[in-house]
Amino acid sequence: MLKLLNALVCCLIVTGCIASSSSDTGTPRPENAERFVKLRGFTFDKDGLFNAAAERDVAAINAFALGHFDLNVRGANDRTVLINAAAQGHLDVVQALVAAGADVNAKDNSGRSSLFHALEARYDDVADLLLSQPKLDLNAHGKNGTTALISYVWRERPDVVKSLLDRGADVNSQDDDGDTALHGAAENGNIEIIKLLLAKGAQINARNKVGGTPLMWAAVYGNDDAVKELLKAGADKSLKDEDGKTARDWAIKNNRTRVVEVLR
Repeated sequence: MLKLLNALVCCLIVTGCIASSSSDTGTPRPENAERFVKLRGFTFDKDGLFNAAAERDVAAINAFALGHFDLNVRGANDRTVLINAAAQGHLDVVQALVAAGADVNAKDNSGRSSLFHALEARYDDVADLLLSQPKLDLNAHGKNGTTALISYVWRERPDVVKSLLDRGADVNSQDDDGDTALHGAAENGNIEIIKLLLAKGAQINARNKVGGTPLMWAAVYGNDDAVKELLKAGADKSLKDEDGKTARDWAIKNNRTRVVEVLR
C-alpha cells in the first residue's frame, strides 16, 4: 500500500512539473523553458539543441527559443542547427527555427548557407521556405560561386527567376567560372528566362573567365532560337574568346548547322 502511495505522489509531482512549465498546447512559458527542455530529454545547452533538432523535436526547439538560447550557436563544420536541418531536408525543424529568428544567412566553413545546402540536396520545399524569407541575402554565393538566381536559371524555373529579379537579385552576378545567369539561360536555350534577364539589365555580351559570351554558349549547344533572341537584343557575334573563336566558330566546331546559318 505504501509503495502504491509513493508511486501516486511521484506521478503527481511529474504531472505538476509539466503543467507548470507548459500551456494547454504543450508550449512552455519562458520562465520554465529550461525545465521543459529537460523534461523532453535534452540538456539546455548546445548539444541539447542539436540533438533536439536531429530528433525533430519541434516542441523542444521552441522551448530553446523561448528560453532565449542562441539558436545560431555553431557545431561541427561551423554549421548552425538551421544549416543542419536544411541539409537533411527537415522542413518542420527549419520552419520552427526560422519562425524563432534563426539566421537564414549564416554560412558554414564551406561558405554555404542553409538555402544552398537545401538546393544542392534537392529539398525544394525547404529551399522554397528559405527563399521566401525577407531577410535572405539574395546575392549570397554557394557552391562554385552560384547565386540563388543562377541556381534557379539552371533549374529552368522562370517563376522563381522573376520573383528573385523583382526582389532585387543581381542579374549580372558571376559564379566561380565567370558565368552569369544569362550564360546559363543561353546554354539551356530558355527563351522565357533570357527575356526576363534581359529586361532586368543582363549584360548581353558578358564574358566569363575564358572570354565566353552567352551567344557563344547558345551556339555551342545548338540553341538557334536563343541565338536569334540574343542577336535581336544586340549580342555581338564578332566577339572572340581566349581561343580566338567567335560564336559561329563554335557552332561550326560542334556541327550546329542551324546556328551556323543564323550567324552567317
